[in-house]
Amino acid sequence: MKLIRAACAAAFLVVLAPAANAQTYPSRQITLVVPFAPGGPADFLGRLLGQKLGEDLGQQVVIDNRPGANTIIGAQAVAKASPDGYTLLMAIDGTLVMNPFLYSKLAYDPFKDFTPVSLIALVPSAVVGNINIPVDSMRELVDREKAKPGSFQIGISTPTSQVNVGLLNMMVGTSFTMVPYRGGTTQITGILAGDIPLGMESINVSLPLWRDKKVKILGLVSAQRLSLAPEIPTIAETFPGYDLGIWQGIVAPAGTSREIIDKLHRSISKVLGMAEVREKLLNAGIEPAISKTPDAFAAFIRAQADTRAKVIQAIGMKLD
Repeated sequence: MKLIRAACAAAFLVVLAPAANAQTYPSRQITLVVPFAPGGPADFLGRLLGQKLGEDLGQQVVIDNRPGANTIIGAQAVAKASPDGYTLLMAIDGTLVMNPFLYSKLAYDPFKDFTPVSLIALVPSAVVGNINIPVDSMRELVDREKAKPGSFQIGISTPTSQVNVGLLNMMVGTSFTMVPYRGGTTQITGILAGDIPLGMESINVSLPLWRDKKVKILGLVSAQRLSLAPEIPTIAETFPGYDLGIWQGIVAPAGTSREIIDKLHRSISKVLGMAEVREKLLNAGIEPAISKTPDAFAAFIRAQADTRAKVIQAIGMKLD
């Protein structure tokens, strides 16, 4: 009987352990892996979110920059981390819904190795044009291109921008020629100089130039207009269903308890709802976004993956 009672007590403690850990979480510093080098928009977002999360949770959130390999290095590190809530990943769309279809072999499985916490931001890209191009809307652009295929080239500087142009061609029947650039800086320089008429560029790069009337923005790759520039239309307004915008979210290693996931979600929602945080992000061209629940974020990831997989397969895109 003593042995039976001891076994029952041990089993009871095992059952209680996750709940007890969740109640005391966090009891030490949290590491937020940002799979980009310091200094860019993603790093700014991660550091601001980390600072405010630390203040809300009562423990420091340390940013661990792990750039390289199209976010694979950072993602792989978190996938292998202990599922205790102390190592998190700030993932982008490419990390979770593009890399699985761009690489034949991937060092992590985005659908099995992570537990979604929440969407945190939208950083829409846009079709940006030289100020002198003879069109002022996506409808005009598409009509001209369809009437005379090859009239316009579009610069691309990321895998996401390539998929965006591919989807546009598939949806509206155009044949825009894509011109690869090594980075957004060289691409936007080419647009300003008139070396190329158009480019698929991030809004945080193009918006200041648009406000100074140095470029045209014909349409946003987003489901909704930006609160910081509500006068700019989305491409989806002209061509319904077009939405492959860039986004960022927080995920934890698979197996992290639901109690910890929910606590993180509540804290993230609180932080991103702060007026000072929203203002700083909007000024940087980043639109704060919060998933209603972790499950809603998981469904969002799946839906985005389905769409991007179809486009990547259709255009025959591979990175290995």
